[in-house]
Amino acid sequence: MKPDIAARLKDLTRPTGTEDLLDVEYPTPRFTISLRHAAIVAGIAAVGMGGVFLLQDDTPDPVTVTALAQPSITTTASEADAGIVVSVIGHVSRPGLVTLPSGARVADALAAAGALPDAELTTLNLAQVLEDGVQIVVVVQGMDPPAAAGGLGVQGPGGTPGTAGMTGGGTEAGGVISLNSATAAELQTLPGVGEKTAQAIIQHREATGGFSAVDDLLEVKGIGPSKFAQISGAVTL
Repeated sequence: MKPDIAARLKDLTRPTGTEDLLDVEYPTPRFTISLRHAAIVAGIAAVGMGGVFLLQDDTPDPVTVTALAQPSITTTASEADAGIVVSVIGHVSRPGLVTLPSGARVADALAAAGALPDAELTTLNLAQVLEDGVQIVVVVQGMDPPAAAGGLGVQGPGGTPGTAGMTGGGTEAGGVISLNSATAAELQTLPGVGEKTAQAIIQHREATGGFSAVDDLLEVKGIGPSKFAQISGAVTL
């Protein structure tokens, strides 16, 4: 290569010098936090959180309130004894339950139920003091008192014989009743027989000309095997 060509190439490839840098202006940040300020803020936050925990620890535990039981009211015997309830059935104008004051007598129950003029009262002890739950069976004059009442016409709960015309009670009400001659009131002295059933017995008796057997009661409306078993031993033709 010729010297002039080499010199020419060397001249072309030599450094041109330091290139000028672009003069770029960057925006100035609006808000800056120095490390010192950041440390101060962190310290304040730590103190605040510690205060919150202290306040929570000082909060008292919730108190559970238990309702007090209402005081019970003790009722004395005299307050609870508001009276007695007895049953009066048979030959009375108002058969059923009668409420009487404690210490009431048989005569008081008959007066409340309205004993009919032809009621047999000689078999009853009218002066007998009644107990709660007894039943008084009133029959027509000339009839024997119910056998379940021990021949005295007063029954109470239990069916055990008592004294002075009163027993400890009875589920069977009534003695031997004639199906062909008993009145509606007399039929109501039978256990489980009310006014409607008594009328049904009389209607059947009149329609058939009378009962020919005790078992004929099963043909009466309102009397089923269970009720028949209750009254069959207390009736006759």
